[in-house]
Amino acid sequence: MAASHDEYRGWGDVVIFAACTAARIGEISGCRVGDIDTTQWIWTVRRPTTPAPGGLTDKGTKGKRARKVPIVEEIRPLVAQRILSAGPNPDARLFTGPRGGRTSTAVLRNATHWDTVVTSSATNICAATTSGTPR
Repeated sequence: MAASHDEYRGWGDVVIFAACTAARIGEISGCRVGDIDTTQWIWTVRRPTTPAPGGLTDKGTKGKRARKVPIVEEIRPLVAQRILSAGPNPDARLFTGPRGGRTSTAVLRNATHWDTVVTSSATNICAATTSGTPR
């Protein structure tokens, strides 16, 4: 989050949600408030947002049918806050950029300086795991 433009918290929320649901960025971008069942904490994946001529567009899932994804307890407060922030419209996107736009892999990568952060993190993890290791 600190590396993102204006330190927008929403980018961190997208990354956490992706990690905890094993979802693709397009599926997360296509997630609407009405897709989340907060009684059973189930996300019904109905549509990904993908690049298309003229910009981003929503389309059907790869398997042509919706699928259910459980929302683990650890991210339920994050999801509840996103729902609250999105407002009462069930068609409102759960995750948007800082100006309300749709997210995409390219938008997320650019906004968070993803390549630099991942490269730096990987280097630090590798250094930490190999230090003190007999050669």
